[in-house]
Amino acid sequence: MIPDPSARLARVREQLRRDETQAALIVQPENVRYLSGFTGEGYLVVGLERALIATDGRYKVEAGAVADRFETSFDPAGHLAGALAFIGDIQPAGLAFEADHTTYATYQELTEKLSVALRPTTRLVEQLRLIKDEGEIALMREAARRADVALAAFLTDLRPGVTERRLALDLHAALVDQEVEPAFSIIMACGPSCACPHAVPSGRELAEGDMVKIDVGARHEGYCSDITRSYFVGEPTERFREVYRLVLQAQQAAVAAARPGVTGRELDAVARAIIVAGGFGEQFAHGLGHGVGLQVHERPRVSARSEDVLAPGMVLTIEPGIYMEDWGGVRIEDTVLITDTGCEVLTHAPKPEY
Repeated sequence: MIPDPSARLARVREQLRRDETQAALIVQPENVRYLSGFTGEGYLVVGLERALIATDGRYKVEAGAVADRFETSFDPAGHLAGALAFIGDIQPAGLAFEADHTTYATYQELTEKLSVALRPTTRLVEQLRLIKDEGEIALMREAARRADVALAAFLTDLRPGVTERRLALDLHAALVDQEVEPAFSIIMACGPSCACPHAVPSGRELAEGDMVKIDVGARHEGYCSDITRSYFVGEPTERFREVYRLVLQAQQAAVAAARPGVTGRELDAVARAIIVAGGFGEQFAHGLGHGVGLQVHERPRVSARSEDVLAPGMVLTIEPGIYMEDWGGVRIEDTVLITDTGCEVLTHAPKPEY
């Protein structure tokens, strides 16, 4: 739970006044949590003077944790019913709704049951979430540290004859030992399945002479980390060494270039130019990275099309990769914090030298 949501709510209310809209319906779970600290299921209605958590009886404990700051409703007809009743009570001249997250069914109900002007809004809260405060950064540092420890513990048991599914489960258990949960479904790929950037663990057994790609993150008190490492079981082939070293060079160059004022597109170009020069441009098929916070994928974007400008307090990944069908693939990823003069790497699991 955040210590005091007042400053965040004030910024939302300031934007509502600028837009001549007197209330906002927040339905996206991470946005609700960011503004209120509420961790259950439900909606948040922010008015210029009052705010409500609309939930149900399953989340009375979670709602009670923020009851000194927010009004609460437990309407048996559902979250939206509670929100609608509150909106009717405060009678705003206009209501902003999250266009990217509000379902069509919810929009229909809003239009049918409210007599206020509806204003679609995008990134109302996401824009605030771009810059992490000291408390958020501390949680993300800890999420990264615990993932590093879990990965190091897991690697001592990385051995041939174990399936990808079993290895993923073992890494999950290592995270649990660190009292965190996975931030996303663990990617555990061996051999040719490394060619899939988001490979799903299968029943394939790890074998001597396999490459291994591991993508894992920890979620600590709601905040995420994200890290990828690539390994080789046994003596690496020359082709693996070539690809691995090229990806590592691209990743290190992008980390060195990450600083305030650089756009996502420009940072992507730093890593991409190295991989293109190495002859594998077409095999780097995704953007360089993405923002991390309450979600493992959020703004800023770091891709060839991104005009997001990096600023101190942003947290993002830098993860170039090369993938070749019927061979495999290599990705190396770290989570980094943009500082006043450059960036701080938050994930520290060792990168093998091949």
